[in-house]
Amino acid sequence: MILGLTGAIGSGKSTALTAFAEAGAVVFDADRMCHECYADPRSPLVTALAQRWGDIFDEAGMVDRRKIGAIVFRNDAELAFLTSHLYPELRRRLREVCDRMRQHPEQLTVIEIPLLFEEHFETMVDAVAALWCDPEIRHRRLLGRGLDEAEIQRRESRQMPAAAKWEAADYGLVNNGSPEFLKKQCRDLADQLQKD
Repeated sequence: MILGLTGAIGSGKSTALTAFAEAGAVVFDADRMCHECYADPRSPLVTALAQRWGDIFDEAGMVDRRKIGAIVFRNDAELAFLTSHLYPELRRRLREVCDRMRQHPEQLTVIEIPLLFEEHFETMVDAVAALWCDPEIRHRRLLGRGLDEAEIQRRESRQMPAAAKWEAADYGLVNNGSPEFLKKQCRDLADQLQKD
């Protein structure tokens, strides 16, 4: 069983992924995979981005994702350019993970993919679990991470509404309470999926 995990920004995806790992699942993080795509400064992806945007590197010569974020989160055309180069590589890496994990059908695999529905990655997994969290709680968390309301709204406008993700998913996890409450839901779902 390969389970895709998704949800709105600030809904608790990282906490849920950790809980699934603690419950015995093999876990992968699509955001981390994206970051790994930037790791080689000479890769075709990084070369294409540098040719378009110039200096996107930090003092050590590695890609500075904050510089890229400052460009793409305020310009739809630049975001489209990034995703047109980044997402084919991410899709390739996700396919490799899924192919490898399908060789171990007894093992529950959970892949956190924030834009799972938006980029149609749901076709790569067996089922989807979506996190839902009250918008006020999510916004408080995001403000605590240093995002301002304008930035939160900008990022949310590029995502499918949280309620729509919840409705499209096979399983729902609610994260309005304590981390322990979310972790229990993840453990229960992992147990259910590993028994089926």
